[in-house]
Amino acid sequence: MELEKIILSRKSCREYKDIPVEEEKLEKVITSGSLTPLGLPKMCTPVLTVVTDKVVLKTLEGIYDVPALIIVSCPPAPEFTPGLDHQNAGCVVEMMALQATELGLGSIYLYGVTSKISSDAEKMKSLGIPEGYYPLAALGVGYGVEDVSVCKEFVAKLKVNKI
Repeated sequence: MELEKIILSRKSCREYKDIPVEEEKLEKVITSGSLTPLGLPKMCTPVLTVVTDKVVLKTLEGIYDVPALIIVSCPPAPEFTPGLDHQNAGCVVEMMALQATELGLGSIYLYGVTSKISSDAEKMKSLGIPEGYYPLAALGVGYGVEDVSVCKEFVAKLKVNKI
């Protein structure tokens, strides 16, 4: 699939088939996230936590019954670059979402679940999130009830100021 078609096909998927994602596809999605260009990578590199265990997934709220959840956790950004941790996490999620679309998988960018996880020390520990890291974003991945297909026009929707 060419990049423009992937961009036009990428959308939030909220209904999934009860089919596990093949390990090789999940690995490609994860690898895409790890290839994301990052700001201050030596100080602010995310860690990915991949959850496919159905029992564990059932304990997490607000994830639309996804078959796979990839949690992006980061250490706090240095004081001289506030927000960089969130920006890095967002970039990682979007790279993985584009790769998922390329592979015919549905995906959804999730934020609410990360705040619930980060406020529960037991959950953080059970998910293996390293000390000093905080879940900032997550990507749900799986086979959507709707097939991945071009769903948009290639037309700018954001206001653009040109100077």
